[in-house]
Amino acid sequence: MNDEHSPDAFNDLLDTLQNEMNARVLENAADLGIKAARLTGLVIKEAKEWGVPKDLAEAMGTDFWQLVMVAPEQTSAEAGE
Repeated sequence: MNDEHSPDAFNDLLDTLQNEMNARVLENAADLGIKAARLTGLVIKEAKEWGVPKDLAEAMGTDFWQLVMVAPEQTSAEAGE
């Protein structure tokens, strides 16, 4: 018996909600990645335009990328090492 009040219906509802939440998290992460990539490119481009050496400009871009994309708990753990 699989009516709307059965444990299977409840589990199906939970699975559906979890899938929707996972899809939103993935979509938000993808959006953040795209925006971070664009901003990282902008950091590098503008640094070069201001006369910063290429290697330093790229290092600045890498630093920016890591600040935006690396989870805060990971950076704080690394800083404590």
